[in-house]
Amino acid sequence: MTYKCIFSDIDGTLLNSKNEVSSITKKKIKQLNEEGIPFVLVSARMLKGMDFIQREIEVKAPMICYSGAIVYDEDYNIIYSQGFSVEKAKEIHQFIQENYHFPISIYYENHWCTDYVDAGIQLESEITGIIPEPLDYSSISIVHKILLISSPENINSIEKELKEKYADLNIYKSKPTYLEIMDASVLKSKAITYLCEQKEIPLSETLSFGDNYNDVDMLKTTGMGFAMGNAPEGVLNQVQNHTLSNDENGIVYALEHLL
Repeated sequence: MTYKCIFSDIDGTLLNSKNEVSSITKKKIKQLNEEGIPFVLVSARMLKGMDFIQREIEVKAPMICYSGAIVYDEDYNIIYSQGFSVEKAKEIHQFIQENYHFPISIYYENHWCTDYVDAGIQLESEITGIIPEPLDYSSISIVHKILLISSPENINSIEKELKEKYADLNIYKSKPTYLEIMDASVLKSKAITYLCEQKEIPLSETLSFGDNYNDVDMLKTTGMGFAMGNAPEGVLNQVQNHTLSNDENGIVYALEHLL
């Protein structure tokens, strides 16, 4: 297969279980870069949680953040944005305050804000290396993502209630303890399609790699999509092509042996 662009999820895909990009993967990405094949990061993360990884792998390419809610060009300019209203975010915030009593994380553009810091927020801050800002709705005009971090029992209950109430939102678990909330129109595949149109790259000549449920639409949209070997069974069952796990350099294995 001839391919002109590669799209890769970060956590559980590009990063191994030590949250590192292996030297083997870095070497392969450098080779792709020398061949003029863009390696585009696609993640639920914000820009601050992605750009240092892009610098580490020495790539200059667009980035897709918040699972497709924002697309940045090579110079970190926003070229695509899709979010939901501050009023809706406040409704969800009030629901959490009244029924569950734990913090809410609001993401907009390149900002992460929270009403207070608990153990879950502190751990997310340590993982991403980002310190959240105090939440002030008056400074926000559009919300790109809400993240809720709590026990699996709370997350399961909240997911069910919010899905019944908000059909216009995309609500899914990225971990048993993490609930991601975005506008229903936000999809990794939609952002990828937009970017390919801008770059005049046929989708049939693209590849993608991912490991979780919010990657499935991306893996099915690109010319060929590979689910990582560490993906949940529910993801592996939906995606035709599988590669090795993120701890076994699955991206490199697919590029060198499965095309």
